[in-house]
Amino acid sequence: MESVGARLKRLRRITKTTQKALGEYCGVSDVTVGYWEKDLNVPKAESLLKLAKYFNTSEAYILYGTDFAGLQPLVTSVRKIPILSWVQAGVFTESESTELFESADYWMETGLRVSSDAFALTVRGDSMTNPSGLPSIPEGSTVIVDPHVEATNGKIVVARIAGTSEATMKKLVIDGPNKYLVPLNPRYANIPINGNCEIIGVVRGVQYEI
Repeated sequence: MESVGARLKRLRRITKTTQKALGEYCGVSDVTVGYWEKDLNVPKAESLLKLAKYFNTSEAYILYGTDFAGLQPLVTSVRKIPILSWVQAGVFTESESTELFESADYWMETGLRVSSDAFALTVRGDSMTNPSGLPSIPEGSTVIVDPHVEATNGKIVVARIAGTSEATMKKLVIDGPNKYLVPLNPRYANIPINGNCEIIGVVRGVQYEI
């Protein structure tokens, strides 16, 4: 049976993350990450939460190799998904995904369990850079988007606002009858949703520049 350390090492390799980068994200040293991978130590609660968030999986998967329902692992084999432009993402729901994918110039590998219509986007600007810490999705990072995941309160979504040709990425906030697209950077204004917005997909994972 695969150990906790072996799972962490595999997840790190799938996402092409160094021990140093993962340690910085979790607030520990690369030596500590090495101890985890050698099963000399087990990540404590705070680190476990951060690891699950970084790899877009559950704490149960990291510890036991299953999701919280005791079913299949959330991270599976590696496959390629296209990296679309924000303009292409803006017309995603109006076009056949196969046509968009065939026109993609760049592709990336992911080990996340996503649908066959999943795609990636390279983040532009700092509207999703959180100056207060995590979560934060800085410019230059890559987000993996799945159009078949339900957009619920608190999810990071990719959407298109009526009258625009490009998609945008924001946090979806549902407050009773009111809905908003909220940037993580408070310097930018919230966008009220009142029939003017089409949700294209939900962000399932983030890969950061190192």
